[in-house]
Amino acid sequence: MNRTDRLYALVEEPRAAAPRPCSARTLAARFEVSVRTIERDLAALQQSGVPVYAEPGRRGGYALDRQRTLPPLTITPAEAVSRRCGR
Repeated sequence: MNRTDRLYALVEEPRAAAPRPCSARTLAARFEVSVRTIERDLAALQQSGVPVYAEPGRRGGYALDRQRTLPPLTITPAEAVSRRCGR
C-alpha cells in the first residue's frame, strides 16, 4: 500500500472503530508498517487539518473528532466522475 492510500485509510480506521480509539500498535499491524511510520503519518494528517487526536491512557489511542468530520461518501467511482447535470 502506498503512503497516499495508507493516509486515507488511517482516517477511515478510527472512524470505523468509533467510539473506541485505535492504538498505534494496532494500526501498524493492520497496515504492516512500523509504529513510527503510523505516528509520522498521523502527525502529517494532523498538520494538514484532519481532526485526528490522541487519547492518553491504557485504553487510549487515536480517534477522529466526530464533531468536525463528515460521514464517508457512499457513491461509486463511476458516480464520482459522472458529468450528468440532472437532465
